[in-house]
Amino acid sequence: MKFLVLISALFLNACAEGNYKNYLRMYDIPPPTIKEFTHCYDYGCKTKTLISLPNKTKNKLRKIFKNKSDTAEKERQKISTAIQIFEKDIGNITNTENDKRGTFRLYQDKAETTKTFQQDCIDESTNTTIYIALLEELELLQFHRVSFPASRQPFLSGAPWWHQTAVIVNIETNEKYAVDSWFKDNGSPAYIVPYKEWKAGWLPSKPKADKDLKGNID
Repeated sequence: MKFLVLISALFLNACAEGNYKNYLRMYDIPPPTIKEFTHCYDYGCKTKTLISLPNKTKNKLRKIFKNKSDTAEKERQKISTAIQIFEKDIGNITNTENDKRGTFRLYQDKAETTKTFQQDCIDESTNTTIYIALLEELELLQFHRVSFPASRQPFLSGAPWWHQTAVIVNIETNEKYAVDSWFKDNGSPAYIVPYKEWKAGWLPSKPKADKDLKGNID
């Protein structure tokens, strides 16, 4: 298992500049569309559910992006909030609404009738990549495009464990940003931080993490 994780990490690093659709193929996931896209959970995309984007979710997203952003930073704030909307609405459909930050847990609802599986960083980064691709399909993004997810390794990055994140690229500057939803409970705004900081071992305890985390909804 550790060997497979290492090989996967090296492959991700080698393909970090590649098309995100090539990443999805690794998990046998077709290109996402508004009518049908994959939602991952149960660790490493072990369980995949095909769903369509609800109209209510599209309306919420369009409302967030209704006023065009005049800077890339403001658009990243909107992307952070958009991930929150996706997680809340899709979580209610796929029964992952109770997913907690981090990994290695299994939850049940209050009635203990339906199990909700914890999502690991592969699930989270894959879903986030798909969500950003859907924002592109809705033509809501001006300054950014979705990219191949990225990984980092312990010791090499300064972080204590292997980790993976979704990535966006500033179209004008080619600067990359990590879009990391794993550190928060489901339905929270995603952290968006410069990729180089994330790759060096960034953790949300660092104050800089919140500069792009201003979006929030009820």
